[in-house]
Amino acid sequence: MKINNILSTIEKLLPKSTSIEGDRIGLQVQSGRSEVSHILVTMELSDEVIAEAIDLSVDCIISFHPLIYRPLTEIVDIERVGRLVSKLIKHDIAFISVHTTFDAHSEGTSKIIADLLGLRVVSFLLPSPNSSNSGIGVICEAQQPMNEWEFVKLVSEKLFAPVKYTSGRKNTNITKIGIVGGSGSSFLKEALDANLDAFITADVTYHSFHSVKGLMLLIDPGHYEMEQFVSLGIAQLIKNSIDSSVKISVSSVNTNPVSYYPENNWKALQNEYLINVKINWNKQ
Repeated sequence: MKINNILSTIEKLLPKSTSIEGDRIGLQVQSGRSEVSHILVTMELSDEVIAEAIDLSVDCIISFHPLIYRPLTEIVDIERVGRLVSKLIKHDIAFISVHTTFDAHSEGTSKIIADLLGLRVVSFLLPSPNSSNSGIGVICEAQQPMNEWEFVKLVSEKLFAPVKYTSGRKNTNITKIGIVGGSGSSFLKEALDANLDAFITADVTYHSFHSVKGLMLLIDPGHYEMEQFVSLGIAQLIKNSIDSSVKISVSSVNTNPVSYYPENNWKALQNEYLINVKINWNKQ
């Protein structure tokens, strides 16, 4: 399948007009490739993901996270982006990013988390001005009220992660929840304006926790921890729209750069999830 046709298909499914302004999406490295026969879908690129792609004879990687965020002034092996770009070109592997266009999709990052938690999505937190069926973040309803501890425990268990949180209003059951997968602390005002009982997002600063303490339960499970499920989601989205002659694989590489102390079994649970995704995907 021609790479331009793949890009056109992605544009129909995930229009660039729904992305956050300034995001780096689309074809980032072509590597001289015009035809694609095997796609690997991953959350983000690493040396290990490229090794996996080479082992699988992949000629195109579709990644949630972009590789190139800012203009490159040099491409050298001692710098992460330069090294990965060089490897892609050396092995004739194209690289495409979808990032906030998948965040904004009705079945995207935040919806996946809502489904994992057993929540019913009722609306977007920030509807897209360019599409009636997309937006950043979701507002959900719990099937049954939970107290704070029950809900924090649920988030930790379903996202395979230790969590940071600050308590909300006293004696409030958790029924109305907002989710922004990844870095969403810039949307705290919108979350408060929506009168949420709880808000789940990542990369929350100390002072942000202070700003909502006593107003809304705020939970930060971690950035990778919220986005570890996107590879499968992206693969499922594109599977029926890409020519059947193109093979699609889902990466089983854990790219999380963060470790935990005490170790517990968080990384093991994350790895087990990725392995099970690979096994179940290959059975299809």
